[in-house]
Amino acid sequence: MGKVYWIDNGEDGGDAQDDLVPQYVGLGPDVLSGITFEEFQTRLKKFNGEIKGVLTRGSFISGIGNAYSDEILFAAGISPFKKCRALKPDELQTLHTQCRRVLEEATETLRERMGGDIHKTVRDFLAVHNKGGQPCPKCGGNITQLTANQRITSYCRHCQPGLLIRN
Repeated sequence: MGKVYWIDNGEDGGDAQDDLVPQYVGLGPDVLSGITFEEFQTRLKKFNGEIKGVLTRGSFISGIGNAYSDEILFAAGISPFKKCRALKPDELQTLHTQCRRVLEEATETLRERMGGDIHKTVRDFLAVHNKGGQPCPKCGGNITQLTANQRITSYCRHCQPGLLIRN
């Protein structure tokens, strides 16, 4: 959840060179940069697989990690295991909206709590991530938590309906 600014000192022509920082090569736009719904939808069509995995791929869109993908999908009411190509138009619109909303709210919460010293391990304000077995804040049912590929996935089976299909 941040930006890199290029400051031209006039010595190298003024063009940002992504290859100077290998981790930035191939990254998609930052989720907080104001990506349009059309661009979001176009970029998503290039990917297969479960929506949670696609959301956390920096080549799709940058700025969404494991914890925030859980929060975004919970806010959107979408199962983390739903195939991204199976998302309906209204789900895509909701997902696009929630990506930005969830991260903006998280950033504001962290700024209020931490001032300028935002610490990434403060996550007690999250609704579902890493809260397996606790009550869902929307329906009161239990939050389900699974670990796969060394990642935690936390979601509500009632609020985020969909079959758990792993193939």
